[in-house]
Amino acid sequence: MTLDSDVGRLARTRPFSLLPREAVQLIAFASNKRRLGAGEALFHAGEAGEAAFFVHSGLIALMELGADPASARRVGAGALIGESALYAAVARQVEARAVDDALVTQIEREIFRRVLTEFPEAAGRVRTALAERTRQLVDRLEAA
Repeated sequence: MTLDSDVGRLARTRPFSLLPREAVQLIAFASNKRRLGAGEALFHAGEAGEAAFFVHSGLIALMELGADPASARRVGAGALIGESALYAAVARQVEARAVDDALVTQIEREIFRRVLTEFPEAAGRVRTALAERTRQLVDRLEAA
């Protein structure tokens, strides 16, 4: 995979789709790729979340602590895992484990924040989209 193809894939995924190409290029260049073998943990429930992970290939199972592995949610290429860690310090709510060999990009919160300071208009779009998603979540909770 080339940097250009990484940028193209990231740019199609929220929140990176709200950023100009130059910002996505900076994120892709400054982030680290990580290979996982089948069964290898990406992170565990309860760990501090300092980064999000973009899945390039393979499947990642997301499981709540103590849950039956058969009930795990599986995500593959193009998925962003742990988006909330880009915005704030969070504790991981699930365990993420490679189902088969996988390649992910680890995007640190600090890198994302630095890029947003360089692109304030894009930062505003990200803030607005995040506020709207939060409002929709609150509306759904109130309706329940």
